[in-house]
Amino acid sequence: MGSGPLARSVLVRLGIAGIVGLSLAGQPAAVFAQSATGKEAGSAGKRWEEEFSLWQKVSAGSDVTQYEGYLKQYPNGTFASMARLRIAELQAAAKAKPATGTAQQAEAEAKAKADEAAAAEKAKAEEQAAAEKAKAEETARKTAEAEKATADAEAARLKAEEDARKTAEAEKAKADAEAARLKAEADAKKAEEAAAARKLAEEKAAADEKARVEAAAAEKAQAEEAARLKAAADAKKAEEAAAVRKLAEEKAAADEKARAEAAAAEKARAEEAARLKAETEEKEAAARKRAEEQAAEANRLKAEAAAAADKAKAEEAVRLKAEAERRKAEETAAAEKARAEEEAAAQREAESKRVEAEKAAAAEKARIEEEAAAARKLAEEKAAEVERLKAEAAKAAADAEAKAAEAARLAEEAEKRAEEAAAAERAAQENDTATAARENEAQGADRKDRGLAVEQADDAAKREEETFQKAVLDGSEKAFRAYLDEYPDGRFVADARERLSVLSNTARQEAKPRTDSETAIVEAERKAEQPIVDRREAYMERSTRAQAQRWLSMLGFNTYGVDGVFGSRTRSAIAAWQGSSGYRADGYLSRQQYRALRQAAQYAEARQNRQRRYQQDYDVLEGPVDGYYERYYRDDGYYNDGGGLVIIPGY
Repeated sequence: MGSGPLARSVLVRLGIAGIVGLSLAGQPAAVFAQSATGKEAGSAGKRWEEEFSLWQKVSAGSDVTQYEGYLKQYPNGTFASMARLRIAELQAAAKAKPATGTAQQAEAEAKAKADEAAAAEKAKAEEQAAAEKAKAEETARKTAEAEKATADAEAARLKAEEDARKTAEAEKAKADAEAARLKAEADAKKAEEAAAARKLAEEKAAADEKARVEAAAAEKAQAEEAARLKAAADAKKAEEAAAVRKLAEEKAAADEKARAEAAAAEKARAEEAARLKAETEEKEAAARKRAEEQAAEANRLKAEAAAAADKAKAEEAVRLKAEAERRKAEETAAAEKARAEEEAAAQREAESKRVEAEKAAAAEKARIEEEAAAARKLAEEKAAEVERLKAEAAKAAADAEAKAAEAARLAEEAEKRAEEAAAAERAAQENDTATAARENEAQGADRKDRGLAVEQADDAAKREEETFQKAVLDGSEKAFRAYLDEYPDGRFVADARERLSVLSNTARQEAKPRTDSETAIVEAERKAEQPIVDRREAYMERSTRAQAQRWLSMLGFNTYGVDGVFGSRTRSAIAAWQGSSGYRADGYLSRQQYRALRQAAQYAEARQNRQRRYQQDYDVLEGPVDGYYERYYRDDGYYNDGGGLVIIPGY
């Protein structure tokens, strides 16, 4: 029983060493567990606290049942080896008989000391091996997790790039289908894709740099923690060695006194201790070797993973570069192809228009020749009747005077209407000149006066329409009031008054102070009233739209106003022009159709100017227009009244 206090003191020290060993094995695991999920770290900490609390309660007493209960609950626990040693000691102490004499007590104490020292060395070796094994396993686990995280991030990045590539291919296919119309948008998209690729490369470089910095920080923290733990272990080992030396000094006298009697037993125990120590050293060497091999294996796996990651990154960079170059080449080729197709289409269209123009010119020329032949034939026929008409001239003189008076009255009325249309002076002069030249040709004067009145009425109607269209473009109350003052009974009076009323109401509403809510409502309504521009007409400004309306009206497709807003009437006019020009009648003008409309309007305007110039300068009609035959070949026409001449350009 004398070995009880000594055994307890040794066990207390072994318990301290076990706690130190636990710190060697447990602290790195706790450090590494911080990088794991919060749930795993909390669970491991809770298990350790429960085990340590139970061990403190069990080690405070000498009950074998409590030690067995600890082993049953934690068969591979941190203090399992010490619990088994304590159970063996307590069972041996219970079976041994009380020793007699100082020699027996000293021998028992020496034996207990040797056993305790051997058990302490063995437990220490096991704890160190367990700590190194746990450290190697944690390092390998952390390396595997880092590699898995890197692989997951790389897979996510590759998936994102694949999705981006598929999206880009879909956009490219769509852009190829509408290359001629969306060339500018394709260029913008190309710039956006380049910016996205650069941004992706920068994010990838930043992620790689962050992973490298975190790995370096983790390795540095691991090295510092290992150094701290090693220093703590060395300090604890020194304390244990000092305690053992102190215990040896205290018992040196007893050992010296019992040395002679227990020489044989001491020698046997020394040999056993040497054997146990040799075995312990061999185990420690084997454990260190295994730990070194595991560390080397972990380093090799880490190096292989890093090499594989670098190789994958390099291959991915090469693939991305080749893919970008391929896409760039495809886009360039597609753009060149679209441009060539557009130029070829424009050339084909120009050629077809040229052929059509030549055909129309040939047909017009043939028609004019036929009409000229008919005119010459009729002139010859009329020449035979000249003599007969001369005989009737005397009789017609009296009638001519009466008709001249009527012609003068009609001329005055025509002059008045011309003054209302802002062209009275020139029309009156022409009318006076024509009347003076044909005083003796009453029927001819009557005919020309009626034709002049019709032409002046047409000019007045055109001027009225132009004035109203200018007022619509100006959009101000002043412009509409000027139209109403000039044409109080005009064709567009109702429309002008309605627009003037709307402008007046708008001005009164704008002059009236508004609250914030009313201002917000008005702004929302104004935005809602803004027309939604179709992307096919996104190139058109308001002035461009107004010009298109003028051209359509000039070609006979009336838009009922020129305000730069494409309403239902303008859309109907566009669709009618498209159908007559061979386009799909959808009511929307593309760039190509806008250019074709401009060319058609310019051609029509040139014809109108040429026809107007002949009419003003020579009173000549170019070709058989409306009233051509009626005005010149009817029974009381120009030729029947004594002759005249129709000049056909080109003859």
